[in-house]
Amino acid sequence: MSRRRGARVAAAVLAAAAVLAGCGDGSDTVAGQAAGGGNAQQYTSQDGAVEAIPVAKRSTVLDVRGTTLEGKPLDTASDRGHVVVLNTWGSWCPPCNAEAPDLQKVFSERQGDGVRFVGIALREEPATSLAFQRKFKIGYPSLAWDGGQVLLQLEGKAPAPPTTLVLDRQGRLAARVLGKVDASTLDGLVEDVLAEAPA
Repeated sequence: MSRRRGARVAAAVLAAAAVLAGCGDGSDTVAGQAAGGGNAQQYTSQDGAVEAIPVAKRSTVLDVRGTTLEGKPLDTASDRGHVVVLNTWGSWCPPCNAEAPDLQKVFSERQGDGVRFVGIALREEPATSLAFQRKFKIGYPSLAWDGGQVLLQLEGKAPAPPTTLVLDRQGRLAARVLGKVDASTLDGLVEDVLAEAPA
């Protein structure tokens, strides 16, 4: 491979990585992420991978508890029997801004199917997060940043925002998207979980 062609390939790889980038704090550990260490404006590459977990291999049950941006308690354990979509985000994160309309679209279309959505705001004051919700007309609740306790409840399954997790009716992790998700991908993942026979 010539040097010129090699340089073009390297540039293309870097460009693709930028497109698939998630927003990270530069930390390599879940505890470090929860603590909010580092600079929240740094970007950590997310591979954009979509992971669907077969029913027989689901072992991670996630119960997420916290306080919404509006100051109300929320516990996803009360949503057993429903498919639940969790999404980590920050208004400071460009991919989070880019995917917000897609998340709202799927939420609006799947409300009638009993699908619940919960956002998880990271590393910012509630007032800033509420402004983000108003900007994108988000109709589902988001948990406020609490110093990292909610993030720890995700058991390392959301390494950097944006990450979207789909829980089945038993609260088990059924699917995950690392990085920006689009409406068609998310709707397809939700549809697959909805189609599963209730336990």
